Amino acid sequence: MEKRALIAVVLSVIILLAFQAWFSRHYQPPKAPPPKSPKAPLLTKPEKEKKPSELAPPETLKKLPPLESLKEFRVDTSLFQALLTEAGARFRSFELKTYRQNLKPDSPYIQLVSAPKEGLPIEIYLASQPETAIYPYRGAQKDLTYDFVWGESPLQITKTFSFSPKNYLFHFAVTLQNKGSKEVRDRLLLRLVSRPFSRANRYVFKGPAYYNGKNLEEVKLKDHLKEYLGPVSWVGYEDAYFLLALIPEEEASYRLTFRRLKDQVDEVILWTPEFSLPPGESRTFSFKAYFGPKKMENLKAAGYHLTKALHFGFFDPVAKPLLWCLKFFHRFVGNYGVAIILLTFLIRVLFWPLNHLSYKSMKRMQELQPVIKKLREKYKDDPQTLNKELMQLYRTYKINPFSGCLPMLIQIPVFFALYKVLLQAIELRHAPFMLWINDLSAPDRLYLGFNLPYLGGLPVLTILMGVSMYLQQKLSPTSLDPTQAKMMLLMPMFFTVLFVNFPSGLVLYWLVNNVLSIVQQLSTSKIHRAR
Repeated sequence: MEKRALIAVVLSVIILLAFQAWFSRHYQPPKAPPPKSPKAPLLTKPEKEKKPSELAPPETLKKLPPLESLKEFRVDTSLFQALLTEAGARFRSFELKTYRQNLKPDSPYIQLVSAPKEGLPIEIYLASQPETAIYPYRGAQKDLTYDFVWGESPLQITKTFSFSPKNYLFHFAVTLQNKGSKEVRDRLLLRLVSRPFSRANRYVFKGPAYYNGKNLEEVKLKDHLKEYLGPVSWVGYEDAYFLLALIPEEEASYRLTFRRLKDQVDEVILWTPEFSLPPGESRTFSFKAYFGPKKMENLKAAGYHLTKALHFGFFDPVAKPLLWCLKFFHRFVGNYGVAIILLTFLIRVLFWPLNHLSYKSMKRMQELQPVIKKLREKYKDDPQTLNKELMQLYRTYKINPFSGCLPMLIQIPVFFALYKVLLQAIELRHAPFMLWINDLSAPDRLYLGFNLPYLGGLPVLTILMGVSMYLQQKLSPTSLDPTQAKMMLLMPMFFTVLFVNFPSGLVLYWLVNNVLSIVQQLSTSKIHRAR
């Protein structure tokens, strides 16, 4: 019975890991049926009869005017530095001052304008005149407010950007003034084009996303185009650590268009509802935007449901409390590696009674093995009677044959939740621990002046984890026969290979968990012998 339980645990871990890899690579959201009314959401391919000019700017948008002939305006705050160009009143650059591309102290800042050849954020244009996205504007600056005016047609367009010195959230407005003699009916489009801003694990989502007031939708694109029609709290592009989000201030039904332009470059277009502008009148469309890290404090301060962007998938309900605990411990110790150790200790304390009962049950199962062996020999040709006799034996001695694997099964959600936290929590990006471990979100490698095939450096922490797992298994009571016990001792080797490319923070958690488990086993065994 215990053999089956252990095999079930091993298979469960393998299946979960394989499913995680397959899901991240192959899953596509299900296609919804066409809407019955304009208010119904749509996430599917566009109708064939739509003109290409309705879906994206034409080729003329790629022919930017000479940037040297136009002025640029620098935006400099304590959090970021950006460049606004008069070519379409867009961002040529947006760098985050507190985040660098790698661990080198002089490495460049994270750049959020990640696909400049395909488009600069934020391109704002009319559906009937997509070329207005790149027309040269006349710019002016006053403190952290920047005005850009274009008026070479009967319709004058004014774009105003207002920044806060200590916030990643900024406001921008588009004012349309009809100076002609005819009514203007059109739609305003806002376009973002991006690729991942930083190096991230392939199992973490990177791409367009939006929040419709109820659910976060991560749009997985390949070669086709997808759309949505309905309420929008925000829409944008995200990777593991950073987010570009557009936030319409007016409550309405918006159209969203998502398209893969080329490898890892995605396009997001927000369409406003159609408007009508009589001669001599004007209308202002107000928006906010968030260009910054997916850090809970910043997202919460910005509001507009942006905290939904920090999503850890299926294990989100477990992952967010774990992240909160890590940050709580970090406030006192100032080191996320030490915080992981303290969190592991807390989890072991919470599971201590369950682990204690499990150990006692496994010990009693081991003591009953001679009786179980005799029953197996006696009823080897009668499986039904054998099962009845075994169940009667377990009831007599009050033993649950599955209690030995229960603690491990319960900790699997904690393991995967922490895995997601270490991959996506920006606090752990480039967070050092000690000695050679300088990034808890990356695999641990000790470089000794030469490169190992496939690994590069020596995964010391992972090897120590494998050794601790081996010692834990040797100390655990077992009811398996010698051959089966030897087979189970291969598990530490399997887990060592499995963990070799996992974040070092996760390996540290598993190592400390194993050490604490060994301590508990030794203390419980001592108490058992004393009795």
